[in-house]
Amino acid sequence: MKRLIVFICIVVALLSGSATATWWVDPFGEVWKPAALDAARADGCLVSQELIGNRYLSFKLDVFRHRPTRTFVVGSSRVLKLAARPGERTFANLGYPGAAPETILELFRALPRSPRQTVYVGVEAFWFNRAYRLPDTDPSDYTILQYFFSRDAIEDSVKLMRRAHYVATDRWHKTMVGNRCTIARTDPSVNWRVDGSRVWSWELDPRTYPKFSATKYTGDLAAWRNGYYDDWTRLAPRRLRVLRQALALARSRGWRVVGFAPPEPASMQRVLASDPGIRGRWLEFSAAIPAVFREYGYAWIGLGASCPESAFPDEFHSDARCSAKLRPRLDRAARGVH
Repeated sequence: MKRLIVFICIVVALLSGSATATWWVDPFGEVWKPAALDAARADGCLVSQELIGNRYLSFKLDVFRHRPTRTFVVGSSRVLKLAARPGERTFANLGYPGAAPETILELFRALPRSPRQTVYVGVEAFWFNRAYRLPDTDPSDYTILQYFFSRDAIEDSVKLMRRAHYVATDRWHKTMVGNRCTIARTDPSVNWRVDGSRVWSWELDPRTYPKFSATKYTGDLAAWRNGYYDDWTRLAPRRLRVLRQALALARSRGWRVVGFAPPEPASMQRVLASDPGIRGRWLEFSAAIPAVFREYGYAWIGLGASCPESAFPDEFHSDARCSAKLRPRLDRAARGVH
């Protein structure tokens, strides 16, 4: 019996040690690290994506709570270049990759009821394709516990500590990307400002970090834009209902809301308006979504900004200059919402 107890104790100690190491190193970015964002704020730095992982909801709530936010934007990765103006602390970008009506409703519910907010909602047509699948950006406690004990996570933790020995004692360090400091670990290829907007490292240091390129449109919807528009037969009723729930919640809190579609390069607007697999749904989207916003007394400004092809590095995401052109139109529209 003694040997069995000793054996069990050894196994428990080994498993606990492995789980603790996985929690500390967090090779797949499943553990939210608010202290990393605190360090970025204190030092005037960016914070690397690798310290946020997929915990976007926790990260964006932290951004909101640490700013006197009165205006914020939500939406997919295509709204992430909308940034606060120099010296503006009341604006926050609460968008994140993998957003959809469901995640926006979840975010709205998690935000405080007051003070009154002005909200800019970037709405994607592909959200209303039933085939569009949302990534898990808010894993359950059970999922996180499984992660701590998973073989892959334990092995990757060891590999990461071999590459960066300091990780054994420090979860991050301050480094430079171009002329900007960032709180990072080993690969600060994607970074975030403390207002919640995103910065690609190739924008800061193009010699070290390669610029991403577009997936060219060839007529194959399964290959274009991650297949978001493939097999799209109608506007998904459930997501329309969830969008209405989010807008109804905003109305109940007295928020001012302006909806928009993230900017598109002219060549891609032609694809959306002409491809036989998209055109019908795009026209439905263009008619239905403005009507949904009007139901709640809210404004809709459509694509919002006209930008040259060069403003879209991958023919999908607009750059900071294009996004800055969008902001004045959103502000003007918000002033007309009561």
